[in-house]
Amino acid sequence: MSLSVADRIKGFRISGALLYEVAFIYCFTVAFLQTTLFTAFFDKGLFRYLLMIGLLLVLFKVFFLDQQSIRTFCFNLIVLAILALTWRKASDFTMLTMGVFVIGARGVDFRRIVRDYFIVGIILLVGTILCSQLGIIKNLVYTRFGTNIRRQSFGIVYPTDFAAHVVYLFLAYCYLRFKRLSWPTYLAAIIAALAVYKLCDARFDTLALLVLVPVLFIGKRAYYGHPNSYFIASFYWTIPVIFAYITQVCAYFYSPHNHLLSSINKGLSGRLALSHQAFSQYGLSLFGKHVIEHGWGNASGLQMFLNNPGRYFYIDSSFIRVLIMYGIIVALMLLVTMTIISWRSVTKGSFALASILVVVSLSAVVEQHLFDLGFDPFLLALFANVYSNQSFIKGDQS
Repeated sequence: MSLSVADRIKGFRISGALLYEVAFIYCFTVAFLQTTLFTAFFDKGLFRYLLMIGLLLVLFKVFFLDQQSIRTFCFNLIVLAILALTWRKASDFTMLTMGVFVIGARGVDFRRIVRDYFIVGIILLVGTILCSQLGIIKNLVYTRFGTNIRRQSFGIVYPTDFAAHVVYLFLAYCYLRFKRLSWPTYLAAIIAALAVYKLCDARFDTLALLVLVPVLFIGKRAYYGHPNSYFIASFYWTIPVIFAYITQVCAYFYSPHNHLLSSINKGLSGRLALSHQAFSQYGLSLFGKHVIEHGWGNASGLQMFLNNPGRYFYIDSSFIRVLIMYGIIVALMLLVTMTIISWRSVTKGSFALASILVVVSLSAVVEQHLFDLGFDPFLLALFANVYSNQSFIKGDQS
């Protein structure tokens, strides 16, 4: 005998995984919108309050729906206390948002998280592009200094932020399709790279999309047991730490009189000098500090770009940004998280997440999106169910 609608409603129970998934879609949407020119229609502080609603849902799951030991409970409290402290020190909400979702991902199917991210992200990005072309929001257009190269942002706050959305969405697609990756996907990555280079002049995102091709090609071959590829991909887990170390050492010891570092700085569009300035001006601390930045993103940033470009100061590199703004403790936590995710992927014989994090680490050298929920869903794999299902044991996806 079938149950009535009333009985089904009465018997319905919200699981922790479902609550998390709803909160993730909600907060990802809010975080994504923060990177668009839709922010011009709302009060600046509104998005933080909206994010807090989603974070409270995740914290409810963590402390009232999840089954956890005293050890796990204490671990969650300590991590949240550190993140709350760095939030107050840095006056920036980004890391706290990511941290809550990382902790809350226990018991949640990671593939579903990435699927939700990809579907919602495509809808939001396409919608933003259309609105910018219809004149509903602005399409900010920049030019590279000394050239006539036009750099469009398509409704996103800055051209490189638009390109970064393309990179991370492409990475999500490749993760979901890892075992079935083929030349059409690699060709699409090359076409996407050429497009963001032509339309946005986003050179480092172009590089990330191009590097994605051999990295995932080798990772997939390693998954299928090809000896040479397996040997190469087995070292993927070291990349986050290596890239972070090189980035921080080069920035700390940068000098315009050092020919090598000066050449690297020129290739990175001055980012190395800005990172060194951040070290010199703010120094290191355990729990971070407030950094005053003046970027070119958004309409106000465009005006500064046109009228007073010398005022620019922004820490683009995620590896430098986390160290200066959030402190040594959180920087170590972030690197440990990335290393564990990559190491598991390699030791499980999967290589999907390890391959993805190679590209993410490359992007983190020059861009600030590593720990931004509006861009990167891959850190959530630390506690999410990636390999609990047999279909995930060999390969991060079915």
